[in-house]
Amino acid sequence: MSNVSLPLLWLSGPTGVGKSSVGWEVFEQLSRSGVKTAFVDADQISLCYPMPEGMTHRVRARSLAAMWPHFRQQGVQCLVLAGFVDTPEEVREYTALLPEAAFTLCRLRVDDAELKERFLGRGWRPDLMEDAVAEAESLEGSEYADVCVDTSGFTVSETARLVCDRAGEWPGALPAATLQSFVDRRSHPPTPQEEAATTSVPVPVLWLGGATAVGKSTVGYEIFMQVYRTGVRAAYVDVKQIGALRPVADDDVDSHSLKARNLAAIWAGYRAAGAQCLIVSGEADSDDVVRGYAELLPGAALTVCHLRAGAETLAERVAQRGRGGGPSIPGDELRGLGSDALHRIAERAVREANALDRAGAGHLRIDTDGRSVKEVAADVRVRSGNWPNLFG
Repeated sequence: MSNVSLPLLWLSGPTGVGKSSVGWEVFEQLSRSGVKTAFVDADQISLCYPMPEGMTHRVRARSLAAMWPHFRQQGVQCLVLAGFVDTPEEVREYTALLPEAAFTLCRLRVDDAELKERFLGRGWRPDLMEDAVAEAESLEGSEYADVCVDTSGFTVSETARLVCDRAGEWPGALPAATLQSFVDRRSHPPTPQEEAATTSVPVPVLWLGGATAVGKSTVGYEIFMQVYRTGVRAAYVDVKQIGALRPVADDDVDSHSLKARNLAAIWAGYRAAGAQCLIVSGEADSDDVVRGYAELLPGAALTVCHLRAGAETLAERVAQRGRGGGPSIPGDELRGLGSDALHRIAERAVREANALDRAGAGHLRIDTDGRSVKEVAADVRVRSGNWPNLFG
């Protein structure tokens, strides 16, 4: 086992400051230069609600630590983490579980006027803008970060370069290739609670698949919210968000192996935290790919649902993503593309949809044309037997 510390850059700051956008840009800049880099959005590894107060950072830290060996097995040279934190005590939740990571904490800040502009530009919950400003003001006196970078007036690309420079030309001197060795998963052995969770009664797992831009993540997250609002502790994972590693392996360009192991690691922590069901969204071109993930989820009672949409609807949704519509997800490859590129992606999405139809993929196939997200989510749950149907 290698005991070489690997650089971990943690971008923090108030809601709307650009943690995820800047983090993804750092990830892209480094990977384009040939540095094997991983990216994790902390929000994406703690979606297990309702959660007892004070548990969020504990769950996130456990998820990150459980994923860490899998990234190292892939030869990662550094990792970029984006996520809110505001006290040294919260930071220690993470550093205690990752002694082999060389943490650099960078707090991003921006003036109030620009923070409001960025927050409103996200198009999500404008009613929370004043809370974000108050959050930013409270962070001004914090002492948890190693470095603070004022992003006012800078583009995302400029901010990414400034962050790396201010953080000591991060990631600095990298470990020699010969030291990027296999790290045994047992470096983070499961707790007794996690061991018990994987041997208990089967738990419902719902996988949302389908063509590009059909709405897998949007519908999956809506189902997650519907379930946890009933009081059932539910978990949600978008597999695309747990396998960001570049350059990719030649023998696994979709990173299914890495994503599957990370999904299993995160799920073990969610089960230990009391999760009763799991919703997963992710692109998978066959049921065999989905089963490959499910094989690493002991006791999973799997239901695969493929969402469908016609060519016109897919083209409309691809164009909407290109304009920045929908949830802001780090690394959205459609956002900001020109009309020609979006047209080609829409055509590819139609081919994907036709291939899935011919293969008869999924236990369920749900049409989404002309229907709201809430309507589709409700239909999925009803047609899958009142999912999660915890009482048989």
